[in-house]
Amino acid sequence: MKTIRLKRNISALMLILFVMAFLPSIGLAASYYVDSVAGNDSSPGTVALPWRTVAKVKGTALSAGDIVYFKCGGSWNELLYPASGVSGREVIYDAYGTGNKPSIRGFYADNKSYIKVQNIEFKNNSTDIPFLIYNGSHHISVYNCTITADTACTSYSALWLSKNVSYNRISNCTISHNNINRQTDVINLRLNANYNVIQNNTISGATHYCLALEGNTDIYPSYTCNNNIILNNKINAKNGAGIALISGSHNNVVDGNTVIGGKSTSFDVNLPRSLKVTTKNNIVRRNIIRDNTDPNSSGISTEVYAYGSYPANVATNNHIYNNTIYNVTKYPLVIATDKSAGAAAYKNYYKNNAIYGNYYNTYQITIMIHPAIYDNYFTNNLLYSGGSPNVLAIPIGSYYSVAKIQSTDPARFNNNLQVDPQMDSTLQPQSGSPCVDSGAFLTTVTSSSGTGTQFSVADASYFHDGYGLIAGDTIMVGDAVATISSINYATNTITLTAPISWSKGANVSLPYGGSRPDVGAYESSSTISASLAPPLNLRVLN
Repeated sequence: MKTIRLKRNISALMLILFVMAFLPSIGLAASYYVDSVAGNDSSPGTVALPWRTVAKVKGTALSAGDIVYFKCGGSWNELLYPASGVSGREVIYDAYGTGNKPSIRGFYADNKSYIKVQNIEFKNNSTDIPFLIYNGSHHISVYNCTITADTACTSYSALWLSKNVSYNRISNCTISHNNINRQTDVINLRLNANYNVIQNNTISGATHYCLALEGNTDIYPSYTCNNNIILNNKINAKNGAGIALISGSHNNVVDGNTVIGGKSTSFDVNLPRSLKVTTKNNIVRRNIIRDNTDPNSSGISTEVYAYGSYPANVATNNHIYNNTIYNVTKYPLVIATDKSAGAAAYKNYYKNNAIYGNYYNTYQITIMIHPAIYDNYFTNNLLYSGGSPNVLAIPIGSYYSVAKIQSTDPARFNNNLQVDPQMDSTLQPQSGSPCVDSGAFLTTVTSSSGTGTQFSVADASYFHDGYGLIAGDTIMVGDAVATISSINYATNTITLTAPISWSKGANVSLPYGGSRPDVGAYESSSTISASLAPPLNLRVLN
């Protein structure tokens, strides 16, 4: 027994010595504290003896895993230049104590990575950008922060992600730009800002766009703004327009957002669009577009053009489905062009959208007749304008009811409804609503019947695989529930995380209850499989 115990003790001692020898190579994380009132930069930076300035933080060689805490209620008229961490060991900037969030003038990440910022306010009234992720920066996560460009701030954006930045995540933040005397965005992603997540934020202000994705310019014509996830944000376009996907911003997902308001300004060319889509291969779904009562307003807008010498906007293969557009004054849904050379809008797919209560001119859909606009498809949408017979203007001057357009152009318009949707004040279907079980399935299986994790569909572009940022879509294949692992869009092949069985020709859609998907942003039925997490905006009808 003594021999066994001795061997165990020797083994434990060797393990301890090995770990102690290895620790210096990985470094031990340190915590530092900063107090703008009681701190002293000559102190060691402990909670009892904190530092005073952001400059001291900048001048300290932080290591991966280190945490810097700013005291609540403190204020620093300084810019925070963060240090990089490594994968699995971020450098963290956080708050401590009680009271208001610590307030810092700005955050500048230039070619930095693996950083977490949370529970801090970034606010300024100067020329500085309140929050900048720039020049190759990646894997920066920002959580529960307040980011404000205040009334005298001349920065173009309150939050800017620009030039080769990727895998950054902005979530649960309150972000605003309050200067109404110049052109401003609240959030701007541009110039190879690819693979980023903007999720669960409250976004308001700006005279241009609250959230703009702009890939290329005349100087950088090949740059993109691709594969970003814009999810579940609340957007108040009180001083301008809402969301824009323009200038080489392709393959993005805009899902579950609420966009309210809109205002004409000279800075948005007096065209306050709620959600503008002028690019390729985007998924725009389950969004609420409402209460844009400006005389020049538009809801979901595909108005293609060329800006100066920038590459012309071409909108194609966008899948725009299960959105609700309500109380938009001029153009609830519009497809048009300024006739710029190269600009075009074709083969975009509109399914299961509820477009109603837009009473100013009664026309729920307006489509310009032009050679660059063709083959856009409308299936199982609901269009209603208080009983007015004509709800489509194609073009302005030629007006159609749903029945008339479907008899005139059945290849592009089919199974649409013209009936009161019976929505409540929150835009959710009431019991007996014609939106319930009136939607189209999104696509069908084209592979032979079988079992496994991979099959082909007629059109995989209704879905996403998460782009390595979030989980892929959960879908229904016939009656089977599955989660997407990856998608090959070139071959319309879907790979799942676990095997299922399917039949050739089986319907494929997002999760739904009842006999088929609903129309509009809210799925009303509670009969979805118990094994499946509820879909976005699930509502049980009484």
